Amino acid sequence: MESDLPDKASASTAVTAPEHGLDRRAVERVLARAAELQGIGGGEQDADAITETKLLEIAKEAGLTVTSVRQALAEERTRVSNDTEDDSRWLVRVAGPTSVSASRTIPGEPEAIIAYLDAYMQRDECMQVQRRFADRVTWEARNDWVAAIKRGLRSGGRSYQLSRASQVAATVVPVDDNRSLVRLDADLAPSRTNVVRVGGAVTASGVLAGGTIAATATLAHVAVGLALGIAAFPIAIAGGGAYLILRRHHGFAERITLALEQVLDRLEYGESRRPANFLEALAAQAQMRR
Repeated sequence: MESDLPDKASASTAVTAPEHGLDRRAVERVLARAAELQGIGGGEQDADAITETKLLEIAKEAGLTVTSVRQALAEERTRVSNDTEDDSRWLVRVAGPTSVSASRTIPGEPEAIIAYLDAYMQRDECMQVQRRFADRVTWEARNDWVAAIKRGLRSGGRSYQLSRASQVAATVVPVDDNRSLVRLDADLAPSRTNVVRVGGAVTASGVLAGGTIAATATLAHVAVGLALGIAAFPIAIAGGGAYLILRRHHGFAERITLALEQVLDRLEYGESRRPANFLEALAAQAQMRR
């Protein structure tokens, strides 16, 4: 199965890694990741600001291969800071994260990969370009009636999951002459904020109902234990409902993550062309009879 990516450039057009400065934490992450890739474990070193060339020299002295270090450097350059790292562990466990990502090393040049991703997002996910940068592109869902109809009818048998994210971003950086690291990120913050608000409202209504029942039972001189038991009933129901509401976003995050991985699958292995609708199917069958 052939990939849609253009042919790779010859080895003579080598990609030279830019001399970015790295702070101490970035150096530690790069060396640790390079050691992990090589299967050694552990890695660290040196200085407040260090060039990538110097880092490669340090890594060689530590017994790390150039390939693993370049891979780790590429991962560091595609690293995107987000609020998930500082988020409540309980909230992430129950409701899911505010963003999800997927990354993979793909054969090809960054320009060709970004061009392919841009065409795919606009053609197959009903999205449009939001911002363009040197090595990064962000997309958002199209709001025109054609896109709405395609999503509503699931044209081509597609689910259009990525268009449900508030933003999808792709960062592509070279690892070596023939490979690039591709990182896809999807912003799900509005979705989770919405389920948290709804879940909170449901919980508050349950507590309010329970408090009202308890107060009424007390005024009616009902036994305290019985009053509390009756009051706990709506609170328990509301808590269970809020939990189920929060879990909806968790499932949504898992589906978006799968969709990102499927995009990387297409990049790495290519995709089989299949007719997008009934008319194209008839045309394809007619072509096969010739």
